[in-house]
Amino acid sequence: MLELDRLIITQDDFRLTADFTIPAAARVAVIGPSGAGKSTLLSVISGYFPPESGRIRWAGQDITDTAPGLRPLSILFQDQNLFPHLTVSQNVGLGLRPDLRLTSSDRARLAEALARTGLAGLGDRRPGTLSGGQQS
Repeated sequence: MLELDRLIITQDDFRLTADFTIPAAARVAVIGPSGAGKSTLLSVISGYFPPESGRIRWAGQDITDTAPGLRPLSILFQDQNLFPHLTVSQNVGLGLRPDLRLTSSDRARLAEALARTGLAGLGDRRPGTLSGGQQS
């Protein structure tokens, strides 16, 4: 379960508040117009940008001050954030383990993710060899 407890995010003159809980196993979409703070919110949850105040909890554990690589979740950016020197599998694998030391269970999850997104069989390719749609 992900809980955002009275989270306030500020960036220059932009301010976003979030106070909600997402139950375990729920699927949620973050939708809004350009500039609404979608990427900023996800960056804060992932640990790449600090909130001004409030707490972030995962399964009851406070992860607000936890480094991105140590959090039990991550973010995969949509555009132009693939590492061209890594394979598709390695790029996706970064979301599971930033050090890319994947267990057999991690590799199975990665293969399942590639299959569910229509990328089965493309794991050994580099991003530059994929179409724009496949890259995003």
